[in-house]
Amino acid sequence: MLMGTRQHEIMKLLELRQQATIAELAEAFQVSQMTIRRDLEQLQAEGKIQRSHGGAVKVQRFMGAGYDQRASENRSEKLAIARAAARHVEDGMSIILDAGTTIAAMVGELERFKGLKIITRDLHTALLLSDEKRFGSFDVYCTGGRISKWAYSLDGIYAEKMLGSVTVDAAFLTCEAVSHAKGAMAWSPVLVGPREAAMNAAAKSYLLADADKFSYSSLAIFAPADGFDEIITDDRLNEAEADAYRAAGIALHVAKAEQPV
Repeated sequence: MLMGTRQHEIMKLLELRQQATIAELAEAFQVSQMTIRRDLEQLQAEGKIQRSHGGAVKVQRFMGAGYDQRASENRSEKLAIARAAARHVEDGMSIILDAGTTIAAMVGELERFKGLKIITRDLHTALLLSDEKRFGSFDVYCTGGRISKWAYSLDGIYAEKMLGSVTVDAAFLTCEAVSHAKGAMAWSPVLVGPREAAMNAAAKSYLLADADKFSYSSLAIFAPADGFDEIITDDRLNEAEADAYRAAGIALHVAKAEQPV
């Protein structure tokens, strides 16, 4: 079977099953695991799949769900991460809030502060922060950029330019995948510039990533894992993996999620 045909068949299989291991794919197509790895590397480079440990998942499964669905997934874990992130906020600070549902979970935690100056490229977060009754003492700025309809975010060169023109006390970022070896990763190179600009603008940078993000690889690396002042995740993260981060000298905070009643 030609490589292009095999990759097409891999995508058809993932349409049905959503995920598959390298061993399963090698057996299904009667080729070596190395051949399947090369196929998956090519498909990931084209943005069609996300590599995971020992296999792959279709991109739509990883990213394509609607905003409301993604916001409701792992809700207690995201709130735990948000509470831990808010420990780094003080009255009067200037901060950048990246786009994403974990970042949006921080909004409720910011209500107790006064005089914050906030820059965000997340339309949903900006709308929440526009509530005069809750956040009347805040100055809130939204970047320009191309609207990502699945994420309610502003991406690209115009977002990057605005973030590159400011100086702030702290930046709170998210990612689509993270590993202590590769660092923080985005699903597309279009997100690299805005996130790099946010980190360059900030005196301190924090990465908010729920434990699921540690199980994936993604296309575009935007920062090494040790480039953050702290990585904040939830207590579903495997303890051995957490130890690997700490052994590498990476500041990792594991937030304990409250169990629903």
